[in-house]
Parts: sequence; C-alpha cells; structure tokens
Amino acid sequence: MPADNPFRFAFVSNSAQIANTVKAFEDPSREHIEIRLASMEDALPVAKDCLAAGVEVVLGGGATGRLLRDKLKLPVVTIARRDLDVIRALLRARERSRRIGLTSFGGSTTGMDIMARILDVDMRLLEFRTTPELVAAITQAVQDGYRCIVGGGICKTIAETVGAEGFVVVPGDRVIQQALEEARVIAASQRRARQEAERLRVILHSVKEGVVGVDSEGRVDLINPVAADILRLDAEAVLHKPMPQAVQGAGLGNVLESGEAEVDQFRRVGGVDMIVNSMPVNVSEGTRAVVATFTRVSRIQDLDRRLKEKLYAKGFVARYSLDDYRGECRSVARLCEKAGQYAATEASVLIQGETGTGKEILAQGIHRASRRSGGPFVAVNCSALPESLLESELFGYEEGAFTGAKRGGKQGLFELASGGTLFLDELADVSPTLQVRLLRAIEEKEVMRVGGDRIVAVDVRIIASSYKDLAQAARLGDFRSDLYFRIATLKLKTVPLRERIEDIAFLMESLLKRYDTTRCISPLPLSQPVLSRMAAHPWPGNIRELDSLVQRYLALARASNPDGQKLLLEIMEDLSAETLQASSAPCLADGGERGGLKQRLRKHERDIIDEALVMAGDNKAKAARMLGISVNSLWRKLRGGEGACDADRGGL
Repeated sequence: MPADNPFRFAFVSNSAQIANTVKAFEDPSREHIEIRLASMEDALPVAKDCLAAGVEVVLGGGATGRLLRDKLKLPVVTIARRDLDVIRALLRARERSRRIGLTSFGGSTTGMDIMARILDVDMRLLEFRTTPELVAAITQAVQDGYRCIVGGGICKTIAETVGAEGFVVVPGDRVIQQALEEARVIAASQRRARQEAERLRVILHSVKEGVVGVDSEGRVDLINPVAADILRLDAEAVLHKPMPQAVQGAGLGNVLESGEAEVDQFRRVGGVDMIVNSMPVNVSEGTRAVVATFTRVSRIQDLDRRLKEKLYAKGFVARYSLDDYRGECRSVARLCEKAGQYAATEASVLIQGETGTGKEILAQGIHRASRRSGGPFVAVNCSALPESLLESELFGYEEGAFTGAKRGGKQGLFELASGGTLFLDELADVSPTLQVRLLRAIEEKEVMRVGGDRIVAVDVRIIASSYKDLAQAARLGDFRSDLYFRIATLKLKTVPLRERIEDIAFLMESLLKRYDTTRCISPLPLSQPVLSRMAAHPWPGNIRELDSLVQRYLALARASNPDGQKLLLEIMEDLSAETLQASSAPCLADGGERGGLKQRLRKHERDIIDEALVMAGDNKAKAARMLGISVNSLWRKLRGGEGACDADRGGL
C-alpha cells in the first residue's frame, strides 16, 4: 500500500502485555494499529465504535477475538493461541507449582491430557464464556489448591486478586504476523469492494435511465435516483423492502417468477408511459434476481428529435415532400399519386427524366412519405466524383487504406443511410466495376469498406435517378442489366416542362414568391402573347431554365422598371437564341457518345471480363478458363492494349 494511505486496524484486548507485543509488529508504511484495552463485556461496543470511526479491520486476542468474531459478523481477525504458546506459559508456571489451572473460552483445549503427561503436572481446564464465569472458575480452582493460572491477560489479573499467580499465554511471532497479513488482505479486499460499489453508484446516478434490482425474495436491493423519480418512490424507504406496487406494475415480479427476459415492453406506471427492459440474473439453481431499466417514452421522443436535428445539420434530411412537386396538369398529379403509392413499399425506385424535372424532389418526397421518414436521407451525385473517390464515399474506408485516408477510417454513405434512404443521382454514369459492388451491396444488404476485412450490415432503401434511358442502356450493354433490374423494381418518369405548358404560369408565380420577398414586382405580366411564346419554347433546361428566367426578369425589372410584357418577350428571345446556338454546335456523329463499333465492342468485352473476375474471386487463371482464353490474353485485354479486341476472337 502507499505510505500515505495505510490501513487502519484496531487491536481490542484486555491484556496490555499482548497489545504491546502485537503493536511491535506494526509496519507504519502499511498499517496503523490502534490499541484499545477492554474487558470481554466492553470489547463488543468498543469494536463497534472503532469500525464506525473508520477502522477497517478489528483484531482480537484469544477469547476476546473469538467473542468479537461470533458477535460482530464483521471484519475481525483473531490472534489465536497455538499449543506451543500454551506450552511455553505452562513451563513457566510449572517452575512455581505442579498444580496448574488452564483457562479456555467456550470449550476444551486440544491435547490437554498429553500436555499434562509430558509436563508431569496436575492440570485443570477452566471453561468460561463471560468474565463472571471466568472469575468463578479461577476462584474455585485456587480454593482447590491450583495456585498457578495460565490464560489471557485478564486471567492473570483475576488470579492475582484471589491470591494466586497468573501466567499470560503470549502469541508467537508467526501467529501475529499471519494475523496481520490476513487483516491486510481483508482490508485491501474491502477497499476494492468499496471502490467498485462507489463506481457502481456513480454509474447508476449518471445514467439517464431508471435502474431497479430485486433479489430472489422480491425485495428491492438496487434503485437509482432516476428510477425513484420515474416511479415516484422514496429510494431509502423501499430499499431492502418487498417490491412496491409501482415496481410490480412494471413486470419485475413476472420476470422473477418465469426467469424469462422482457425486452422493450411498453408500460404505463403511475400515469407515465415507459419502455421497460427486465433481465433475469440466473445462477445454476434458477433465477436469483432481476434487474430492470426504465426509460420515459418522452425521453425517447426527445432523443429522436435531437437525432433528427443532428442529421438535419449534416444535411442527411429530406427537405421536400411530395406536395412540393408543384403542378396542376393531370400528368403531374398521376406522377405524384404513383410516387405516394411507391412510398408505402420498401422496393427500390428508379426515377428517369430530363435534367431540371425534379427527380430529387420526388426522391425526397418518397422518403418523407415512407416508414423510413425518421431515418436519414443521403444523396450522392454519381457523375460528380471520379470512380475511386465515389467508391470510398459509398462504401467508406479503413485507416491506411490509401494515401491521405482519414485517421480512424470513415463511414460510407451506405452506413450513414442505414435505417433510411440512399439516393443515387445520375446512376448511369457509374463505372462497370463499381456497378458490380453496388449490385452486391443492394442485394446482400451489406458492405465492406475499402481496405477493410469485415462485413457491415446496412438497412437501406435505394432510390436512383438517371437522365438516360437505363433500360435501353442495359440492352446495349452500356449498363449492367442485373443492376438495372435490381434498382428498377418500381419506375417513375418525370414530365418535361414542354409537355406541361399549362403549369408554366403557376410555376412562375411560385418562383416569383420565392425570390421577390418584398412583393414589389408582382404579379408577372403573363399575357397571351407571352404565354404563347413560352409554349413554343422547347425548355431544354425544364424547371431550372424557368427558374433562371424568373431570376433574370426580377434583376432587370428592379434595375429599370420597364414594360413587364416586353421584358419577358425579350428574355424569351434571348433564351431561344441560346437554345438554337447550343443545338447547332458541332456534335459527335451517331454513336459518338458511346464510341464507334470497335469501342462499343471493347466496352462490352470488358464488362464480360469484369463479371468473370467477380465470379472467379479475382483469380485471373480461373477467369481465363471460364472465358476460354489464355491468361496472357486476359492480361492484355485488362491492360486495354491495341489489338486486345482482335486477340483470341474465338474465346469471346
């Protein structure tokens, strides 16, 4: 033990001689021994006072020690006399008399007859349990001619008062050392127990849930302040008492009787809605105790609200509902109705449509109308990131997976979206290699981080969008057909603005209200000539282009306060000119976007190779055998060298 934190012991005895002997063995760096002299009748209250004052272990000599151990049931170490110690005292007494009385607390001394024969003395055993019994036994022995009395310190005192001579049995060095070592072990164990008890107390007082424990007899043996507050109980009053009605109403009695756990049980106790988890504490013979936690439903609701606020701060929240997909035409109404029906399912949804037609608004609206609305909505634009970066964003990575990897690694968007929705915007631009990983993640509902070696389960609903016709792309081999069928379980197609001309006026007024907060430029001068001009425009940018028109109009109208109708017509002329210029710009010949025949064949060939590698577990030799080509040819095709498509034609 540290020198500044020694144990506190107390030696309670009626013998100053024995006390001084014990004190001589004190190690100040390990313990401090307080000497308390007291008769047997006074020893018990003296020992209790010592323990109340902070003494950790009480030591008692001989009869006093045995008495304290029987009565206190607390940390008491008896410095018991050994036969050798008794023989030493008898030898000293024999020098004065051959008739000796030997005191014994509560019973006979083992081997007394043998000692008497060896020492050639007449020895009487003087049994006692109280001081009056000891006085009577010694007095009678002296009257019967036993002039020497052997025993503890009080025995010597009594013997001398009745005209006899007393000899004290002094414990040997080894006995005292063993007793002190036992006391140190007990004190150290008690300190550890107190530390654990204090640790448990701090834990129970710091948790936000109520905790109640009952023993095998149904008595409350554990209750923290939160539980007392929830159940409206006085913690001190119910401790070590039979379960009050509030605890029984929470179902702890049922668990104690059945031995079966009750998890996430909704209960109403004392007018408070709570979630109760009751767990049995089982020992081999059966249920010995039950521990239950109580959580107010209002706290769970508050935590849910705070989680949503945190997700909102991170941007993982859907801001739009299906009501925000504005329009008055029948095609938009049917689209929103179908989206609402899809929201009630868990199936993947593919939203196809031109740029600016509100694909993400639909995705967010479906999420908010689904049972996952309380979970995160995580969106990623697949065309905005290179393949390697997109892979690490989607699946996450472990520390050291690549140069510049964040310390501790990073969760991927699949993990962040667990319990909610992952929106894969512009999915058509994902590379074939990454499509393979996406397919597995969606089918198996599990991902592996880049550079990782363990599987992470995810619970994610997929909503994807594309400006391309993915069905056509899958038929042409530009997109994996298996991934297409997985994500296109449900399909929506947005309506371009040129097919909903009747919504233009409504949409422009909505946009004007958003940007013209002062309401100084309202309403828009949407005359018939203006609307006719707008109806003739192809609107390649759809709502985004309409949004730009309104903002341009507001900027010019505030600057010069012109004729609104004329200004709108001028802006429309500019938009039409821009559209015409863009459409007449040099473009690729047919097939230029996908490449010529050779390029398309090479791409299709690479897709087949990638699929074979996946099936072969990236084993090149096995993949080559599956494809019917040599390993060298496979390597050449993977490198994409010239002539790769022409080599081993028969194999592919």
